[in-house]
Amino acid sequence: MRGLEPRAPELEIPRPMRRWGSARARPSRAAAPRRGAVPTEVGKPQATGPGRRVWKIRVNRVNREILKVLYKDVIHKRNGSIPKGLLYYAEEWREMYEEVKEMRARAGKRTLPKAPPLPLLVRFVMLDGQVRGKKDAACIIDLRRGELRIPSYGVTQKLRRSLVRALVEENELEPRPDFVLQVTRKGLARLIASRALPKRDASALLLVCMDENLGHGLYATLIRFDGERVKVTRGPTFKPPNAALLREISAQLQGAADRGATVELRALIERAYEELGGRREVEGGELYAAPDRLRELYRRMCAKEKRLNREWRNRVVAWLRRTVRENADARAVVLVDEVTAETAQSGMLRRVRRKLMNLCAYEGAEYLPLRASGKLCPRCGAMGVEVAHRVFRCPKCGLEWNRDRCATFALALNYAKLTENEALYRALLEWLNEHPRALLS
Repeated sequence: MRGLEPRAPELEIPRPMRRWGSARARPSRAAAPRRGAVPTEVGKPQATGPGRRVWKIRVNRVNREILKVLYKDVIHKRNGSIPKGLLYYAEEWREMYEEVKEMRARAGKRTLPKAPPLPLLVRFVMLDGQVRGKKDAACIIDLRRGELRIPSYGVTQKLRRSLVRALVEENELEPRPDFVLQVTRKGLARLIASRALPKRDASALLLVCMDENLGHGLYATLIRFDGERVKVTRGPTFKPPNAALLREISAQLQGAADRGATVELRALIERAYEELGGRREVEGGELYAAPDRLRELYRRMCAKEKRLNREWRNRVVAWLRRTVRENADARAVVLVDEVTAETAQSGMLRRVRRKLMNLCAYEGAEYLPLRASGKLCPRCGAMGVEVAHRVFRCPKCGLEWNRDRCATFALALNYAKLTENEALYRALLEWLNEHPRALLS
């Protein structure tokens, strides 16, 4: 699917191993932050360590069983002829696993933790035949043939074309990321690229201003400053998926299933099947509403909601990554007016915020949370009067603006004040005087 979709599906950011990250002890339950929360301080850049990209590798059943054997052979050292490249992270994996067991024992938990993924060294064969990566790596990704190979275990797995294109692009980056292949105890595989870039030292400045809104999603505006004038480009508006109906139907289905209701729930089940886009199942001329069927529908509705939210986050991340790479000659700063309310929609915004912070670390950009108001006049600072839906007019200077679009422009003004960049502040006001109706759209 073309457009703002990423070239290859990305997974959540993994917990790093010690050699290519830092394994930190989990804080106590009383001091632990709420799951999914990103502790940020307004007006200060956020340091997140190295950034990572993660791609899932689809493995067929035969190779999956072989990878299970490989996993057990490496962690238990069953096979005496295992290549050294497969044992590169073995001791580190064992130390980390022992630390996790000790942590669980101190917490009073008797069950053993799940075995973590096993990282493996990987090298690439580029399109021109050049080999990149450690020479003793036992895992080979051949981009010419589009396949993953582990010769010592006879694994040959075809890769998706979108993944091959993404890996070619990542290997051409400077500096090149560090790659590692993770294999789980269930035979699943994923490829992880990690790197930490310093701030770019460039004369040009790129401000990516993003305003979070619970009801309207993310508004983005690009502002490029060359030292004298600014170029303002309206970015996309990322409308979040309308999952309110899905959550409502899911809650009703779960309630009916928990009560053991077997009466006809025709209207509810019809709406569920309509949202899922599947065929309705009819038994005896009536819709079958047994508790097991209701629970299955509930699981499918929840899965669809997660998929829509994941696709929305991937579109935001893919657009920002493409924007930063297209402006590689400028120092990129991502300004975000973060939502602090506690709602289901804010949870989705927190998750995309976490991805944006990781992307900034990976691409060498700076993530800076700021506050901005879309009700104040960006020219004179007076409180605006709402004249239409989310459209305001200044009673002093007569300027009109859209509330969400103005909030992104106000982020740039606040950044100029915070950094005491008078040239940027004057250039922004000059552009606004030349384009007084630009913030209406």
